[in-house]
Amino acid sequence: MSDRQITLGIPKGSLQQSTLGIFERVGLQFTGGSRTLWLSSNDPEIVPVLLKPQEIPIYVKSGRLDAGLSGRDWIVEQDVLQDIAVKAELPFSRQTSRPIRWVLAVPQSSSIKTVEDLRAECDRRRLAGDPFVISTELTRISRMWLARQGVDAHVEFSWGATEAKAEYFADAIIEGVETGNSLRANHLREVAEVFSSTNQFFVSRKIYRDDEWKRNKLDAISHLIRGALRANDVVELRVVADKPLSLEEILGPDARVVSASDAVNGQGFTATVTLPRASVPYALPAVIAAGATDAWVSPMSIYYSHEADATSKAAAEARNASASLPLAPVSPGTGLA
Repeated sequence: MSDRQITLGIPKGSLQQSTLGIFERVGLQFTGGSRTLWLSSNDPEIVPVLLKPQEIPIYVKSGRLDAGLSGRDWIVEQDVLQDIAVKAELPFSRQTSRPIRWVLAVPQSSSIKTVEDLRAECDRRRLAGDPFVISTELTRISRMWLARQGVDAHVEFSWGATEAKAEYFADAIIEGVETGNSLRANHLREVAEVFSSTNQFFVSRKIYRDDEWKRNKLDAISHLIRGALRANDVVELRVVADKPLSLEEILGPDARVVSASDAVNGQGFTATVTLPRASVPYALPAVIAAGATDAWVSPMSIYYSHEADATSKAAAEARNASASLPLAPVSPGTGLA
C-alpha cells in the first residue's frame, strides 16, 4: 500500500449504507459489489475496505488500517482505546439516530426485575452449583459491568441470534437494542442498561502522530464528516429588508450572522445567517415581523464552523484523555455512560 494513501475501514452490514451516505454527501463515492472487500474510490488517496465493525478497531490498532468507523461498543470491547484517537462521532445507529443501548434482558417469565434480584439469583445458583448463564457478543464489557454490580454470573460468547437463546441456552442475555422491538418479539424484558454506544470515526494514534501527510489527510476527512453531520442540524437564512435589522437581537444567541450589508447604492439591507434547523418556526416569522421584505431558508450539505469544530475537538480530546481510565463506577441498577 502506498504511503500516500489512507486505508479506511467501512463497517459492513446494517451501518454500511448510512456510512457510505455520509461520504457521498461530501463528494466521496465508495462503490463495490456485494462480495467485494476492497471498494473503489473517486479519491485515489483513500482506499476504503468493507469489514465487520467488530474487527475494524483491531486493524486500526495494529496499523493495518489508518482509520475506520465503528461503534464505541466495539472499540471498548476490543480494548484498543490506548491505541486509537476518536476524531468524530456519528450519532446514527442501524435504524434510528439514537445510540445503541446494550441491555441485560430476561424472559418475561423470569422473577428477576432489578439488578438486586439478579445478584441474589446468581448467588443462589452459584451455591447450588448451577451457574447463572448470560449470553452476549459483548463479553468483555459485560464482565466488567457485572463485576462492578457484584453479580457472579457466567458469561458466554454468542455467535448471533442472541435473543432467541434466552430461557433454553441461557438464563439472560446482554444485547444491543434501538427500539426494543426484537426483545418484545422474543418475549424478553429489559432489566438494566449496560452500555450506550454511538458510531465513531477514529484513527491510529501512532500513524496520526508519526506521518504528517496522513495526519493532514485524516484531519481533512474528519472536517468533512463533522461538517456533513453538523449540516443536518443547521440551515442558512437569507434576509432582505428596506432598513437594517438587528438580527442578533431578533434571532437570539443561537443564530450566527455571517454577513450583513447595504444593497446597491446604499439602499436596502441583506444578510446571511446560520441557525439551528429547530429554530426556523420562530426565526422566519420573527424576521418578517421585524420588516424583512424577502426571506428564505436553505438546507446545507456541509457546514464548517471553527467555533463548533473547536468544541468537537475538545470533546474528542476529553474522550481520548480518559482512554486509559477504567469505565467509571456506577450504582447498582444504572448503566455505563
